[in-house]
Amino acid sequence: MAPPETTIPGQTPTSEVADSSGGTPGATGTTNPSGLPSINTFRESPSNRLPVDTVLIRSGFPFKGKNAVSPHPGAHIVFGTGFEEWPQGGTAPTNYPPIYAVADGIVSRVTNTLAVDGNDRYGIHLSIATDGTSVIDFEYSIEPMVKEPSPGFYSTFITVSVGTRVIKGDVIGYMFLPQGSEGAHIHFGLVNGATGAFMAPAIFSKETVAEFYGTWRNLGFDSDSGLKNPIPPCVGWKITAEENPLENRAVDCLTFPAASGA
Repeated sequence: MAPPETTIPGQTPTSEVADSSGGTPGATGTTNPSGLPSINTFRESPSNRLPVDTVLIRSGFPFKGKNAVSPHPGAHIVFGTGFEEWPQGGTAPTNYPPIYAVADGIVSRVTNTLAVDGNDRYGIHLSIATDGTSVIDFEYSIEPMVKEPSPGFYSTFITVSVGTRVIKGDVIGYMFLPQGSEGAHIHFGLVNGATGAFMAPAIFSKETVAEFYGTWRNLGFDSDSGLKNPIPPCVGWKITAEENPLENRAVDCLTFPAASGA
């Protein structure tokens, strides 16, 4: 069986304790840019590839920053409940929804299983850019919201390993959707490899952000209770300067890279 977590050579492994608000642990310790482009490259060439096919998304919400009413350090893609329709055509991981590379990059971390709040999750970090000092990772925390069915089960749903170079649109894993699960989702965002700071995933085109926004339904609100304070189309809501990957200032609604924080 593969080890629970592996990181790219030269990284400092993170704590085994997940962030209390969701996601896999923060800092990856990446210090080598490995020829990655500047994060500002996404201003001119934003990604049009969400982590999963939009037709599969039942609800969701953007990264909600520390200035939000209900902060959460990552966006969510929610698949719904029940999942009687999965798997399709067989029980192999390939019969479940594919998870895609949102940009060209290098796999810097693979978490085969991580226990959090009575459930087990798995995840991938994809190094996609640099801010000039440290690597910026795109984090996928893949959360079926159940205990891992058997040791090593989740590792079969991951198709890449540390050091794998991927191209935008490549399948890097599959989403396990167990029957009877409630709230299975993918938590995603950017992580600063040096500081471990969680940042809004401001790499997507205006059209892709609008496409994601159209899936939010009853979760697209900034409220501790009820459907109050609807969030407009964005990938970062009420973020601090530290949570802004594009420039050092707080922003209420970070929409897409070319908007320069507008």
